[in-house]
Amino acid sequence: MFKRLYYILLQRIYVFRQKQKPCQGKVFMFHEVNEKDDLYAISTEHFKELLENLMQKKKIVDIETLIEEKDPDNVVISFDDVYESVYLNAYPFLKEKGIPYYLFVCNEYLDQENYLKTDMIKEMLKDSKAILASHHYRHVLSRFMKDDELKEELKRSKEELEDRFDVEIKDFAFPFGSMYACSRENIEAASGIFDHVFMTYALPYREENGNIIPRINMNNETYRKEMR
Repeated sequence: MFKRLYYILLQRIYVFRQKQKPCQGKVFMFHEVNEKDDLYAISTEHFKELLENLMQKKKIVDIETLIEEKDPDNVVISFDDVYESVYLNAYPFLKEKGIPYYLFVCNEYLDQENYLKTDMIKEMLKDSKAILASHHYRHVLSRFMKDDELKEELKRSKEELEDRFDVEIKDFAFPFGSMYACSRENIEAASGIFDHVFMTYALPYREENGNIIPRINMNNETYRKEMR
Protein backbone atom coordinates (compact mmCIF):
# COMPACT_ATOMS: atom_id res chain seq x y z
CA MET A 1 0.00 0.00 0.00
CA PHE A 2 2.82 2.43 0.89
CA LYS A 3 4.53 1.75 -2.42
CA ARG A 4 1.35 2.45 -4.34
CA LEU A 5 0.76 5.73 -2.49
CA TYR A 6 4.38 6.71 -3.17
CA TYR A 7 3.95 6.27 -6.94
CA ILE A 8 0.58 8.05 -6.97
CA LEU A 9 2.18 11.05 -5.26
CA LEU A 10 5.22 10.89 -7.54
CA GLN A 11 3.02 10.89 -10.65
CA ARG A 12 0.95 13.81 -9.39
CA ILE A 13 4.11 15.85 -8.82
CA TYR A 14 5.41 14.88 -12.26
CA VAL A 15 2.13 15.82 -13.97
CA PHE A 16 1.96 19.15 -12.12
CA ARG A 17 5.47 20.10 -13.23
CA GLN A 18 4.99 18.94 -16.82
CA LYS A 19 1.76 20.90 -17.22
CA GLN A 20 3.79 24.10 -17.08
CA LYS A 21 5.49 23.24 -20.39
CA PRO A 22 4.05 24.05 -23.86
CA CYS A 23 1.64 21.62 -25.51
CA GLN A 24 2.66 19.92 -28.76
CA GLY A 25 -0.50 17.90 -29.33
CA LYS A 26 -2.81 15.70 -27.27
CA VAL A 27 -3.84 12.04 -27.20
CA PHE A 28 -7.32 11.30 -25.87
CA MET A 29 -8.06 7.91 -24.29
CA PHE A 30 -11.63 6.59 -24.34
CA HIS A 31 -13.07 3.38 -22.94
CA GLU A 32 -16.83 2.94 -23.12
CA VAL A 33 -19.08 5.11 -25.29
CA ASN A 34 -22.52 4.74 -23.73
CA GLU A 35 -24.82 6.22 -21.11
CA LYS A 36 -22.94 4.98 -18.04
CA ASP A 37 -21.85 7.70 -15.64
CA ASP A 38 -18.44 6.69 -14.41
CA LEU A 39 -14.75 7.49 -14.76
CA TYR A 40 -14.32 5.38 -17.91
CA ALA A 41 -17.40 6.24 -19.95
CA ILE A 42 -18.57 9.09 -22.11
CA SER A 43 -22.07 9.40 -23.49
CA THR A 44 -22.61 8.93 -27.21
CA GLU A 45 -23.91 12.50 -27.45
CA HIS A 46 -20.89 13.97 -25.69
CA PHE A 47 -18.51 11.85 -27.76
CA LYS A 48 -19.97 13.14 -31.03
CA GLU A 49 -20.09 16.74 -29.79
CA LEU A 50 -16.45 16.58 -28.70
CA LEU A 51 -15.25 15.20 -32.01
CA GLU A 52 -17.33 17.70 -33.99
CA ASN A 53 -15.69 20.46 -31.95
CA LEU A 54 -12.22 18.97 -32.55
CA MET A 55 -12.82 18.79 -36.30
CA GLN A 56 -13.82 22.47 -36.36
CA LYS A 57 -11.02 23.84 -34.18
CA LYS A 58 -8.20 21.29 -34.37
CA LYS A 59 -6.96 18.39 -36.51
CA ILE A 60 -7.42 14.70 -35.68
CA VAL A 61 -4.31 12.78 -36.77
CA ASP A 62 -2.36 9.55 -36.28
CA ILE A 63 0.48 9.31 -33.79
CA GLU A 64 3.25 9.64 -36.39
CA THR A 65 1.81 12.97 -37.55
CA LEU A 66 1.45 14.23 -33.98
CA ILE A 67 5.08 13.41 -33.18
CA GLU A 68 6.41 14.83 -36.44
CA GLU A 69 4.43 18.08 -36.53
CA LYS A 70 4.43 18.91 -32.79
CA ASP A 71 1.36 21.08 -33.39
CA PRO A 72 -0.69 21.97 -30.27
CA ASP A 73 -3.84 21.72 -32.40
CA ASN A 74 -3.24 18.06 -33.31
CA VAL A 75 -5.25 15.40 -31.46
CA VAL A 76 -5.11 11.59 -31.53
CA ILE A 77 -8.16 9.45 -30.66
CA SER A 78 -7.66 6.09 -28.92
CA PHE A 79 -9.82 3.42 -27.27
CA ASP A 80 -8.64 0.98 -24.60
CA ASP A 81 -9.70 -2.63 -23.94
CA VAL A 82 -11.97 -2.30 -26.36
CA TYR A 83 -15.65 -2.41 -25.44
CA GLU A 84 -18.47 -3.38 -27.78
CA SER A 85 -20.04 0.03 -27.21
CA VAL A 86 -17.21 1.51 -29.30
CA TYR A 87 -18.43 -0.51 -32.28
CA LEU A 88 -22.08 0.25 -31.63
CA ASN A 89 -21.91 3.95 -30.73
CA ALA A 90 -18.57 5.42 -31.87
CA TYR A 91 -17.59 3.49 -34.99
CA PRO A 92 -20.49 4.67 -37.24
CA PHE A 93 -19.62 8.30 -36.50
CA LEU A 94 -15.86 7.75 -36.93
CA LYS A 95 -16.50 6.01 -40.25
CA GLU A 96 -18.86 8.72 -41.50
CA LYS A 97 -16.41 11.51 -40.68
CA GLY A 98 -13.28 9.68 -41.86
CA ILE A 99 -11.53 10.09 -38.50
CA PRO A 100 -8.40 8.03 -37.73
CA TYR A 101 -8.48 6.21 -34.38
CA TYR A 102 -6.57 3.57 -32.43
CA LEU A 103 -8.03 0.35 -31.00
CA PHE A 104 -5.85 -0.91 -28.15
CA VAL A 105 -7.05 -4.49 -27.89
CA CYS A 106 -6.29 -6.76 -24.94
CA ASN A 107 -6.04 -10.30 -26.31
CA GLU A 108 -7.80 -11.94 -23.35
CA TYR A 109 -10.84 -9.69 -23.84
CA LEU A 110 -11.19 -10.32 -27.57
CA ASP A 111 -14.47 -12.07 -28.45
CA GLN A 112 -15.65 -11.94 -24.82
CA GLU A 113 -19.05 -10.61 -23.74
CA ASN A 114 -19.28 -6.79 -23.93
CA TYR A 115 -15.98 -6.53 -25.83
CA LEU A 116 -15.15 -6.32 -29.52
CA LYS A 117 -15.52 -9.47 -31.58
CA THR A 118 -13.12 -10.53 -34.32
CA ASP A 119 -15.58 -9.80 -37.11
CA MET A 120 -16.30 -6.33 -35.70
CA ILE A 121 -12.61 -5.41 -35.73
CA LYS A 122 -12.18 -6.75 -39.26
CA GLU A 123 -15.09 -4.60 -40.40
CA MET A 124 -13.66 -1.52 -38.67
CA LEU A 125 -10.22 -2.08 -40.21
CA LYS A 126 -11.76 -2.49 -43.66
CA ASP A 127 -14.38 0.26 -43.63
CA SER A 128 -12.84 3.03 -41.52
CA LYS A 129 -9.49 4.53 -40.53
CA ALA A 130 -9.06 2.21 -37.56
CA ILE A 131 -5.51 1.40 -36.45
CA LEU A 132 -5.14 -1.81 -34.46
CA ALA A 133 -2.75 -1.83 -31.50
CA SER A 134 -1.85 -3.99 -28.50
CA HIS A 135 -3.09 -3.48 -24.93
CA HIS A 136 -1.05 -6.39 -23.51
CA TYR A 137 -2.05 -10.04 -23.72
CA ARG A 138 -3.63 -9.87 -20.26
CA HIS A 139 -5.03 -6.80 -18.50
CA VAL A 140 -2.51 -6.84 -15.65
CA LEU A 141 -0.05 -4.62 -13.80
CA SER A 142 3.22 -5.07 -15.66
CA ARG A 143 5.32 -3.93 -12.68
CA PHE A 144 4.83 -7.27 -10.94
CA MET A 145 5.79 -9.43 -13.93
CA LYS A 146 9.24 -10.88 -14.47
CA ASP A 147 11.13 -9.32 -17.40
CA ASP A 148 11.12 -12.48 -19.49
CA GLU A 149 7.44 -13.11 -18.81
CA LEU A 150 6.52 -9.55 -19.79
CA LYS A 151 8.49 -9.62 -23.04
CA GLU A 152 7.00 -12.99 -23.97
CA GLU A 153 3.43 -11.76 -23.40
CA LEU A 154 3.99 -8.55 -25.36
CA LYS A 155 5.44 -10.47 -28.29
CA ARG A 156 2.60 -12.99 -28.09
CA SER A 157 0.00 -10.21 -28.12
CA LYS A 158 1.63 -8.55 -31.13
CA GLU A 159 2.06 -11.77 -33.12
CA GLU A 160 -1.44 -13.12 -32.48
CA LEU A 161 -3.10 -9.82 -33.41
CA GLU A 162 -0.99 -9.59 -36.58
CA ASP A 163 -1.85 -13.16 -37.56
CA ARG A 164 -5.56 -12.81 -36.90
CA PHE A 165 -6.09 -9.42 -38.55
CA ASP A 166 -3.28 -9.37 -41.15
CA VAL A 167 -1.97 -5.95 -40.05
CA GLU A 168 1.28 -4.71 -38.57
CA ILE A 169 1.04 -3.90 -34.86
CA LYS A 170 3.34 -0.96 -34.11
CA ASP A 171 1.73 0.58 -31.02
CA PHE A 172 1.21 -0.54 -27.44
CA ALA A 173 -0.62 0.85 -24.39
CA PHE A 174 0.06 -0.41 -20.88
CA PRO A 175 -3.04 -1.48 -18.92
CA PHE A 176 -3.56 1.14 -16.20
CA GLY A 177 -0.47 2.92 -17.58
CA SER A 178 0.57 4.75 -14.41
CA MET A 179 3.95 4.98 -12.70
CA TYR A 180 2.71 2.39 -10.24
CA ALA A 181 1.41 0.05 -12.95
CA CYS A 182 4.63 -0.13 -14.95
CA SER A 183 8.29 0.46 -14.18
CA ARG A 184 11.00 2.08 -16.28
CA GLU A 185 12.24 -1.42 -17.09
CA ASN A 186 8.75 -2.34 -18.31
CA ILE A 187 8.69 0.72 -20.58
CA GLU A 188 12.12 -0.12 -21.97
CA ALA A 189 11.00 -3.70 -22.68
CA ALA A 190 7.88 -2.51 -24.53
CA SER A 191 9.92 0.07 -26.46
CA GLY A 192 12.09 -2.74 -27.80
CA ILE A 193 9.03 -4.43 -29.33
CA PHE A 194 6.74 -1.55 -30.38
CA ASP A 195 7.37 1.79 -32.12
CA HIS A 196 5.23 3.77 -29.67
CA VAL A 197 4.35 3.10 -26.03
CA PHE A 198 1.28 4.82 -24.57
CA MET A 199 0.81 5.67 -20.89
CA THR A 200 -2.01 7.25 -18.84
CA TYR A 201 -0.27 10.34 -17.51
CA ALA A 202 -2.88 13.08 -18.01
CA LEU A 203 -0.61 15.30 -20.08
CA PRO A 204 -0.26 16.66 -23.62
CA TYR A 205 2.51 15.36 -25.87
CA ARG A 206 5.89 17.10 -25.92
CA GLU A 207 8.99 16.42 -27.98
CA GLU A 208 10.91 15.28 -24.91
CA ASN A 209 8.45 12.38 -24.57
CA GLY A 210 9.83 10.84 -27.77
CA ASN A 211 7.94 7.60 -28.44
CA ILE A 212 6.54 7.38 -24.89
CA ILE A 213 3.09 8.90 -25.29
CA PRO A 214 1.00 10.35 -22.41
CA ARG A 215 -2.78 10.28 -22.75
CA ILE A 216 -5.74 12.12 -21.27
CA ASN A 217 -8.67 9.99 -20.07
CA MET A 218 -11.91 11.23 -21.59
CA ASN A 219 -15.25 10.91 -19.81
CA ASN A 220 -18.26 13.17 -19.31
CA GLU A 221 -16.34 15.40 -16.91
CA THR A 222 -13.18 15.86 -18.99
CA TYR A 223 -15.41 16.36 -22.05
CA ARG A 224 -16.80 19.49 -20.43
CA LYS A 225 -13.31 20.84 -19.76
CA GLU A 226 -12.28 20.32 -23.39
CA MET A 227 -15.45 22.00 -24.69
CA ARG A 228 -14.82 25.25 -22.80
